Amino acid sequence: MSPNFVSEVLLVPRRHLHDCLAAEQFEPRFEHRRILAPDDVTLRTCMARLVDGERQGEADRDGYRDAAARRLVLRLVELWGGGRPDWHDDDSAFDARTITSLTDYIDAHVRIGPSVSDLALRVGLSPSHFAKKFRLSTGLSLHRFVNRRRLEAALRMLRDHRRPLASVALDLGFSSQSHFTRLFSSLTGMTPAKYRKQFRPVTA
Repeated sequence: MSPNFVSEVLLVPRRHLHDCLAAEQFEPRFEHRRILAPDDVTLRTCMARLVDGERQGEADRDGYRDAAARRLVLRLVELWGGGRPDWHDDDSAFDARTITSLTDYIDAHVRIGPSVSDLALRVGLSPSHFAKKFRLSTGLSLHRFVNRRRLEAALRMLRDHRRPLASVALDLGFSSQSHFTRLFSSLTGMTPAKYRKQFRPVTA
């Protein structure tokens, strides 16, 4: 199947589309009419992500597929004449599997620090809806959560006395060693250097 075909033609079984619409609490209204525009940016992006998901590792593949498939269904609903769901009253948290998947992705990209938009796309939500559910699920904003994961990684990395503190700070995405030291001290009550001394090998 050529990339052009994948990006311009989409075949969705009627039963599957019916179930997806019902799950999103929309009343299915099937009509025999063309609804897919070949130049629709959202559809093209979703299809590209579905194809790209096949190239991801097993841990990332489900996240890619779920996010793209959800966004794809919502776009089909819009093209079919329905509105997008109203998430303002959604006070539910993410399930454990989703939190684990998001945390794994954050850990794998901790140096860059994934944005709210990046992670929202992975689970098929708007950035504002994602931010609300993420805080409900973790008790922290994404920014604070990422910094906590950076510091947890730092606690492991500081046990290696051969790595300079500046290298640890850079590898974890801190803007400077001083920034790393301030944040580390505020959350642990000691500087990185003092923490490291606890693991210094005892010489005879």
